[in-house]
Amino acid sequence: MTCKSWHATWIVLIAVAVLHVPTGGVFAQSYPNGQIKILVGFPPGGTTDIIARDVGQELEKAWHQNVIIENRAGANGALAAAQLAKLPPDGQTLMMIVSGHITNPLVSPSAGYDVLKDFTNISLLASSPLLIFAHPSFAANDIKGAIALAKEKPNTIGYATPGVGSIQQLSMELLSYLSGAKFLHVPYRGGAPALNDTIGGHVPISVLSVFQVLPLIQDGKLKALAVTDTKRSAVLPNVQTVAEAGVANYEASLLFGLIGPPGLPPAILAKINAEVVRIINAPEMQKKLAAQGVVPIASSPDAFVGVIKSEQDKWEKVIKAANIKE
Repeated sequence: MTCKSWHATWIVLIAVAVLHVPTGGVFAQSYPNGQIKILVGFPPGGTTDIIARDVGQELEKAWHQNVIIENRAGANGALAAAQLAKLPPDGQTLMMIVSGHITNPLVSPSAGYDVLKDFTNISLLASSPLLIFAHPSFAANDIKGAIALAKEKPNTIGYATPGVGSIQQLSMELLSYLSGAKFLHVPYRGGAPALNDTIGGHVPISVLSVFQVLPLIQDGKLKALAVTDTKRSAVLPNVQTVAEAGVANYEASLLFGLIGPPGLPPAILAKINAEVVRIINAPEMQKKLAAQGVVPIASSPDAFVGVIKSEQDKWEKVIKAANIKE
């Protein structure tokens, strides 16, 4: 055999060997390779931001890499999601999402992403019942009274939310759909300004996560009307659910989850998921989340995808019925 033949043979053998290297396992062993970034599509200080920071701190301890939270607020989280969808699938940038991430494309074609195709859905993290609450001067003291007022004077009682198409708006539109009461939507750019204007009495009603409102309810600066979940909140046991008030089949929850760019290698996906599930199921994290009125829910990627599909089906009907669009 000539020298050239040997040379050609070795090139072929090397190429074959490279093709058979278990790259996924190697990637997983070396992951994470440097600083990890977790995008949050909302301003600092909200429930999404706080949970992201809690999880980020635990990932930092486990992986001995810096984890930074980058708040990229805008378009109900769609700006951050659009950024994530274009990033390489190395797992170095992830994103904390809430229910609005799922409903954005149903409300606005300009959201610019497909929830299932454009991301790797890693795990559910938690759910939070929403709280429908009011300024102390509001005439009704519970949701039954608020419904009666809204039926008497349709589209005159305003309710503040973090934005058009948010789960907070959808929860109120579901209430209208099932009860026949008509409230007036007053959208804001985020939960903080919506909350501030309700505290100031500029808008009589709002709906936000229990965690955001709990201290103000306890201090008497706001009054709780109803919890949107099927069960009463452990931190507000005396506040009835909307269903208990007579609106059958009513349920709305704010979901939190972790996603990555599209095409995350299975080995890296499995490594992130396993670590996140461990973190969420740890007793200390369970206590921390429960104290915030949040229910911890860790899941497999497949289970997370199933929840996303179920939420899409549920809220698409409400969006169409209320003609919600941006």
